[in-house]
Amino acid sequence: MALMDEKGRVTFGKEDRKRYGRKFWILRLKDEIVLKPVPRDPVADLQRMWKEAGLNKYSIKQIKKMAEEEAEKEAWEGWKRSQRAGRK
Repeated sequence: MALMDEKGRVTFGKEDRKRYGRKFWILRLKDEIVLKPVPRDPVADLQRMWKEAGLNKYSIKQIKKMAEEEAEKEAWEGWKRSQRAGRK
């Protein structure tokens, strides 16, 4: 457990600082706050995530096209849901 002081600061022990570093992304969720360590090498971290997602086999142009197609599909599905809801 960690406590926040009057100025909004939270202090971490030496071992946690060594393990996670000193920079964190703050994710504000509905009913919780999550601290996500900023990677020491953000480029390497993005490359790892890119590879894990299987995107390293596609060109940027192909990924952009896939994203646009998915966004169009989601927009169309949302429109169809709104039309069905309007008829009730």
